[in-house]
Amino acid sequence: MSPDTAPGPLPDAEPAATSGTAAGATPGVRPVADAAGLEAAGWNGLLGVEDFFQTPRWLTVQERNSGTTMDFLVRDRGGAPVAGLVTAWADTSVAWLLARPDAMLKRAVEQEVPEARELLHDLADGDPATLLPSLVCGGRHLGRTRTLATPDATEADVEALLEGAEGLAAERGAASVCFPHVDLRDTGLVALLESRGYRHHTSDHYAWLAIPPGGYDEFVEEMSAHRRRRVRLERRALDEAGVEVHVEPLTRALAPRLGELDANLLLKYGNPASAEGSAGMIGRIADVMGDDVLVSVARQHGSIIGFGMVLRSKARGDEQWFGHRAGFDYEAQGKLPLYYDVLYYRVLDAAAKEGATVLHAGIGSIKAKLARGCRSSEQRSYLLRLPRTGAPAGPRGARERETPTR
Repeated sequence: MSPDTAPGPLPDAEPAATSGTAAGATPGVRPVADAAGLEAAGWNGLLGVEDFFQTPRWLTVQERNSGTTMDFLVRDRGGAPVAGLVTAWADTSVAWLLARPDAMLKRAVEQEVPEARELLHDLADGDPATLLPSLVCGGRHLGRTRTLATPDATEADVEALLEGAEGLAAERGAASVCFPHVDLRDTGLVALLESRGYRHHTSDHYAWLAIPPGGYDEFVEEMSAHRRRRVRLERRALDEAGVEVHVEPLTRALAPRLGELDANLLLKYGNPASAEGSAGMIGRIADVMGDDVLVSVARQHGSIIGFGMVLRSKARGDEQWFGHRAGFDYEAQGKLPLYYDVLYYRVLDAAAKEGATVLHAGIGSIKAKLARGCRSSEQRSYLLRLPRTGAPAGPRGARERETPTR
């Protein structure tokens, strides 16, 4: 539930490109030209319930909003797809900084993350900008960067995808290949990346919360007495201020105001943003996602002063919810404790009623999330520096560029 990008204008792009031929040169790996073709390519059979951000519908949103070329690789065996990989071209024009290798390494060095300064010297010659352009792999969403695979997929299947991606990157003149947020629990991918010479630094921590069947009431009862009193005082403060919070469908009618609040949050944390850009992106999410996107909306005397967006994932008999974006009217909010009521407590109630089992809280603010019952896992940025053979060719055109976003 942390912002990773900034809506804003990008320069006009050339016509959309098809996926590169380097992936096709890897036996058993084929490119899919765009997100619209993924379902017919058998992509849905690779997905689990935690892979929401790699579903064809969401990748359609990203393809439109990412401001760059995206490629989709499928590994076939025995005439059927067994693994898949999403890639995105990252250069200085893209604004999704929390999945861009140069910005991630720079931030890690500033925060004195172990291994970061050594990687700065060994891979980037002291300048993170030399990692660009980069092929970002595994989905550029925040947390749980991974390849997709059926239960029958082997290490060789996943390795073939990596070979295809690295070949695509080399063909286009990339300086590096990056998997920005590999979960430490994904031991197979971790071992494979390290065996192929990728280096890593910690990128963040990913948080999730098991949803109690009793929703908010059960959640609060399981807290310590001290924290339970605090939460109830927070709820009383909102009631006395005339704030009401409800979970409801995302509609286009809400997009202009939510865009203003989304931009407020992005600007607060140093990302360039515009209310118009955010509103356009939120409207497109409403169009594509339909009933599977909800917003937890805080209103004070009828005026929207805060929101959190959640996305519903259903697969293999399970339903899980993913926190995606948030925004606040900081002047109206003042010292009101809106954040947790909007992003956790009301969402837990709604999710429990729908039978959802997990709320994914994502990266950022990890101490606060752990204090409210979340579990977490380390995320690592894995980097492979490629030899530079001349001026980068870049992708053969960029897909339609609009608002860069998550």
